[in-house]
Amino acid sequence: MDNYQKVEQLVNKAGCSFEEAKAALEGCEWDMLDAVISLEREGKVKKETAEFKAEEPIEIIPEVSADKISGSSSQQITYSHADDNAGNQGSKESQGSSKESPKRARRFFQRIRSILMNNRMVVIKSNGKQIADLPIVIPVIALIAFFWATLIVAVAAMVFGCHFHFEGEDLGKTNINDTMDKAADYAEKVKKDLSKKVNDEQNTDN
Repeated sequence: MDNYQKVEQLVNKAGCSFEEAKAALEGCEWDMLDAVISLEREGKVKKETAEFKAEEPIEIIPEVSADKISGSSSQQITYSHADDNAGNQGSKESQGSSKESPKRARRFFQRIRSILMNNRMVVIKSNGKQIADLPIVIPVIALIAFFWATLIVAVAAMVFGCHFHFEGEDLGKTNINDTMDKAADYAEKVKKDLSKKVNDEQNTDN
């Protein structure tokens, strides 16, 4: 950009006269940013001009050295509306996320409550006789309050031929009950193997 173009740009942006813009640039060694600052100090910048409104900030690409940047304490930074809009949008997204979090938590707890209230656990003996029919909330509370004791009781029940089945729209699914049947069958197998081993040892001792 030649000096004449710099003068024209300063006139358009600051709203000063051609002579004032030229004098300011000459006094600042044709440094655009320093010239704007000089005009502001002298009160020659006409803020009512269309291109100097707050809605349309000055767009200047200054050729400033490092020592000028550190030495000029009177420089003013003008933020464009694009930055403001980006900040506002980020703020709105953050507010939307904070509003969405309680809704997600509420839906999560409603889902847990639905599972606990609408599903049941049935205990069936190996001969097919039903010996217990409990709301799923009862075994869940037992697991939370007495985890190891509940686990031991459940394993012992399976060893003695009991099967645990679940009923309800959430837990009463074929794959879940098949898994419970396999666990009961495995416990029964372990029981038979252990019993056979004990009998074999007794026969050997005799």
